[in-house]
Amino acid sequence: MRPLYLFCLLACFRFSAFGQTAPADSTGLTQRVFKLGEVVISGRQTEENTTVTSEQLESFNRLDVSHALNLLPGVNLAGVGARNESVVLVRGFDLRQVPVFIDGVPVYVPYDGYVDLARFTTFDVAQINVAKGFSSVTYGANTLGGAINIVSRKPLKKLELETRAGWLSRQGQRLSLNVGSNLGKFYVQGSASRLKQETFPLADDFTPKENEDGKDRDNAYREDAKYTLKVGFTPREKDEYALSYVNQRGRRATRPTWATTRSNGRGSGNGPTGTRKVCTLSLLPA
Repeated sequence: MRPLYLFCLLACFRFSAFGQTAPADSTGLTQRVFKLGEVVISGRQTEENTTVTSEQLESFNRLDVSHALNLLPGVNLAGVGARNESVVLVRGFDLRQVPVFIDGVPVYVPYDGYVDLARFTTFDVAQINVAKGFSSVTYGANTLGGAINIVSRKPLKKLELETRAGWLSRQGQRLSLNVGSNLGKFYVQGSASRLKQETFPLADDFTPKENEDGKDRDNAYREDAKYTLKVGFTPREKDEYALSYVNQRGRRATRPTWATTRSNGRGSGNGPTGTRKVCTLSLLPA
C-alpha cells in the first residue's frame, strides 16, 4: 500500500503546483474586446488564426493597422499601385483575396479592391484577428487567402476615460480620446483620434538618388482622423445588440520611388517612422 500512498501524495502536489502557477487575466484585456464584432467559428476549426492585442500595439508603438499586422508571422507589409498604398500580404495573398473587416463588417474600395491599411489608426482597437489559409464561410466571399478583422474595444466599468498625446519627428503629433460607460445591460463607447506628420527623417548615411536628395523623405505628409460611437444593449448573458458609427478621414502624399519622376503635391503614403515621444494619461475608476 505504501507505493499507492506515495502516488496519491505526488498527484496532490502536482495539482496544487499547477493551481498556484495558473496565469490570471488581471488587465481585463479579454473582457474589453467587443465580442459582437468578433467572427466566431463553431465546430472543427481548420484555419490558422493569429491575433495582435492592444497591449502589443502599445508595446511596439504601432499607430496604424498596416504596421501592426507586420508583427505577425507570414504577414508582410508592402506598397501597391500608382498610389503606393500600404497593404499586407498574408502568405502571398493580397487584400483582394484577404478582405478587411471592422467588427465583422467588410470594408472595400470599389476602384481596385485595395484598402490603404495605413489610414486605419489603432487608438480604439482592442485586437486584430487574422485568419490564414482556407477560411470559414462565415466571413463571406473573397476569402481565398484568409481574413483580417479589426475588433474595437468595449467598456467594462461605469466610467472609463483614456487620453493619449504624443509628438513624432518632423512636426508630427498623435492625439486620442476614449470614453466609455458600462451600466450593466447598457453600454456606450466613443473615441476620437488624430495622427499627423509632415515628413520623417532618412538615415544620415543615405546616398542621394535622382528622386530623393536625402535628409527628410519627400512627399511623406499624412493626416488621419477617426471618430467612433457605439451603443450596446445586453438583455441577457449571451444576447448583445449594438449600433456603431465610424467616421474616418485620411490624407497623405504619394512618396516617389527611386526610379520614377519626382511627384509634387499632396495625394495619398505609408505610415511614418523616426523618433517618437509619447505621454499617456489613463483613468479607469474601480
